Order: sequence, then structure tokens, then C-alpha cells
Amino acid sequence: MSILNQHKKIFSLVQVELEKLGFSEFEHDLVFYSFYAKKNEGFLFYLISFHLSTKDITLNYVRGYIMVNPVNKILKQFIPDLSDNNELITLKNHINGGKQEDFKKINEHLKTKNTGDYITAIMEHIKKVDLPFFNKYPTLETINEEIINKVPEEDYFEWFPGVAIFKVLIIMKLRDNSKYEEYKNKRVKVYLSFVEKQPALYQDDYITFLSFLDYLDSGSYLKIIEKDNLD
Repeated sequence: MSILNQHKKIFSLVQVELEKLGFSEFEHDLVFYSFYAKKNEGFLFYLISFHLSTKDITLNYVRGYIMVNPVNKILKQFIPDLSDNNELITLKNHINGGKQEDFKKINEHLKTKNTGDYITAIMEHIKKVDLPFFNKYPTLETINEEIINKVPEEDYFEWFPGVAIFKVLIIMKLRDNSKYEEYKNKRVKVYLSFVEKQPALYQDDYITFLSFLDYLDSGSYLKIIEKDNLD
């Protein structure tokens, strides 16, 4: 059996199990040997990403992500192409889907030639690592309270991939976070310091950032998220 067909078999077996957990959208990326499963919870989407080896069905990683629709609607006004998962993803599991030793243990089941045990091990990992992550952040408010208000600012980048500053400020604004003005002003100063040192490199980014802040502070964003229930 070809590698591609072996992957399809594993992905189809995992899909059956994920459907039992409420996941309903699935995508196979044949180029990157990946499989994605998505679950819609209102304006939040829970995404599980799998990646298998290019040589066999060894599992390289499983990762859990959360995408927030209103955050992406606002981002799209400033980043027209959100096809990059780093930008589509609002929040990532900061423990990166588990330790590498966890995946080694899962792959040990391949030695028995029992595919059922292998799938069971993958699902046990998801239930231990990814589902608790999803369950801990069921709303935008929990992300605001449990991460933005409790995690040190210098660690935001471990949670929010891509344009982390934009995402944090959007969530702060949507949840009326009292830290918004202070954090915004800090970031303006940082951007300005970059511009002063290398204007040719950072001037355009700085202008975009100021436009973004004006968009938030003017309330213009309300027009595109008025149908989203943020509570």
C-alpha cells in the first residue's frame, strides 16, 4: 500500500472517532501529509491538526488550535489574505500539543501491527491534551480573563501566533479590557522606536498599525461583527 493510501486509512479511522466528539469538518492536505478536523462552537472553531511522517504512518504531532470568527473578521480588514494558518488561528495550545515523548509512546503501538491500538492511543492523547484545552476556553471572555489578564505580556506570543499584538488588542477591545489603553500605548512606542531606527523597513507597518488602532477606537469594527454573539 502506498504512503498516501496508508495515510488516508489512518485519517479516515481518526475521523470516525472525532465525529463522535462533534467534529464535522475535515480536510486532507496531501502535500504536507496533514489532516485537519474542525468543530464549530458558535463563533469559535476548534481545530485539531495532525501530521504524519513522509515515510510511513508515524505520527509527528497533533496540535489543538482555536479560531475566533469576530477576531478574524476584524483582522481581514488589515490582512486581506488570512489563508496562512498562523493568522487564521487566534489561540494555540502553548504546550504545543504535548511533549515529543508522548508521540513516541503513541508510535510504539505501531510495532504491534494493531492499527486499532494506534488509533486508540492517538484519541487518548487528544482527550488528555487537546480537549481540555478547548474546554478551558469556551468563550472569548475566558481567553480574555485566563490568558490576557493572567499571562505575562512577554509570553503572549506563545499563545497568539502570527500578528499576536493585533489579536490581543482586538480581544481586549471586544471584552472592554481595562488594560487596553496601557497595552496599546506600549505597543505604539515600540513600533515608533523601530521606525526611528529603520524607517524604510518599518514605516509602512507603523502606518498600518495606527490605522488598525483608529479602526478599533472609532468603533468601526462593530459593523462587521454585529451578528456575532460575544457572550
